[in-house]
Amino acid sequence: MTELTKLQNIEITPAQDKQARLTQLIWGPSGAGKTTLAATAPGKKLLVMFDPDGDFSIANRDDVDVWDLSRASHNITSTFKDENDPLGLKKIINNYDTFIFDSITNATDKALDAGVANPLAKGSSIERPAPTSYQIRNRYALKLVKNALKLTGLHNKHCIFIAHQDTPTKNDEGAVLFITIALGGSLPDSVPIDFSEVWALYDVNNGKEKKIAIRPCRQRQPMKTRMFSTMSDPEFTWKFNPETLEGDTIEKWYNQWLQGGRKKLPLPK
Repeated sequence: MTELTKLQNIEITPAQDKQARLTQLIWGPSGAGKTTLAATAPGKKLLVMFDPDGDFSIANRDDVDVWDLSRASHNITSTFKDENDPLGLKKIINNYDTFIFDSITNATDKALDAGVANPLAKGSSIERPAPTSYQIRNRYALKLVKNALKLTGLHNKHCIFIAHQDTPTKNDEGAVLFITIALGGSLPDSVPIDFSEVWALYDVNNGKEKKIAIRPCRQRQPMKTRMFSTMSDPEFTWKFNPETLEGDTIEKWYNQWLQGGRKKLPLPK
């Protein structure tokens, strides 16, 4: 009997032969170090920057190139929809090992501007976007994530998105109920679905310590991981010196995970 190796013209391979790569969403408050953390990913990196001056924190690195789209018009969001070549990245896809999108929050803001300007959104304005404008925003944001993951996946490149933290949701007494990603509508639930790693990064002890959460804690959600064990604490301290570039890095953890046969790592001490 002939062994079946393809179905619907897509190759069937053993699970252990499938190439591993990082698909990651890092979110947290402004100034927590999200870009600094993402820049510790493997290899040469391209920072696709939607945040104004978002590259200041990595100015001392020689392994990161920056493509600054923060001042581009909202028309750039029309390229999010290209399933084969979002943002026109295909021509330089082999120049980098990791692609970082910073941030999906500001990219989504540009998508809302595009939604307001869309002829289908009759009566829409920046001050009062129409429901259609929000629908267009959500669609463009999801397309950017899915198509960037698709393109980088075809070329086995790592893909990291950064997002900002939303204003905490509180009850009538002012107590925090939960904190989530700063994305509109259903996007905080739908955007993280396609990532294998969703980490929240934040400061504790009056900014003296940085924590990475890999599952929900401190009223924050969502988080998940396939790299680290979730059997113990939901968070760990990130020890890294951004000036000397010494300490724990995503590249270090990723290599340990690969060398261990993709078995879940214990949390860093």
